[in-house]
Amino acid sequence: MVKKTEDSDSESMVIDLRDLYKYKPEDIMPDISYSTYSNLAYIQVTHRDVYIDFLEMPGIKREDGKMHVDGTRVFMSHAAAQKLAEALNGILEKVYSEGGMENYCPADKEKSELTSKVIRKSANKST
Repeated sequence: MVKKTEDSDSESMVIDLRDLYKYKPEDIMPDISYSTYSNLAYIQVTHRDVYIDFLEMPGIKREDGKMHVDGTRVFMSHAAAQKLAEALNGILEKVYSEGGMENYCPADKEKSELTSKVIRKSANKST
């Protein structure tokens, strides 16, 4: 939309960004040009965003004597992080209940200490 101002010959333009970003769900075509494996994630939260560092452990020891770990950092809003957490939890609970994966089980849920203990369902367990 172009609007002419009264006091000069200049024109101003109003751009409605909603029109630029309108789409139908069937028009979404993901373009995933990069993928990586991660076996460790660190999560940081600020008052505005959530940062998740997906790391590829154990890394490679370089000539400088330090371990260099490749990783990818993902920034997201609190709402997007909550949706991701709910989706992951739902999917993982479903797959685990069907016996299709290992389960992370903290040693004591009352403690705030993190552990890497993993428990697998027994394949020959009768129900």
